[in-house]
Amino acid sequence: MSSLAKSCPHCDTPVGKLAPDDRRKLARNRWRRQADRAANATYLALAMLLVGAIWWWGAPPQGWFFPPPVAALILLPLGLALYLVARGWLFWLRMPRNRPPPD
Repeated sequence: MSSLAKSCPHCDTPVGKLAPDDRRKLARNRWRRQADRAANATYLALAMLLVGAIWWWGAPPQGWFFPPPVAALILLPLGLALYLVARGWLFWLRMPRNRPPPD
């Protein structure tokens, strides 16, 4: 890390003395990155759910038969669990007490 850096390039932790404005910007950037990660996790979970459902429908014999294929049995519960966790994380991040102060 450079001795001239104002913050850590990986976690945005302030290094040395920073103006309050700079600290707010770092906190806002850190919050945005976390919110983006949570949103991307929900998209990944929805994709897993969709692929699992298509796999179940398209596997021979075609249709919603029981028992579902192993791949669908793996993708559907994992996608659902990831979706619930990611949405909870996103909800928690968007609560007023967890938001950084406005710019």
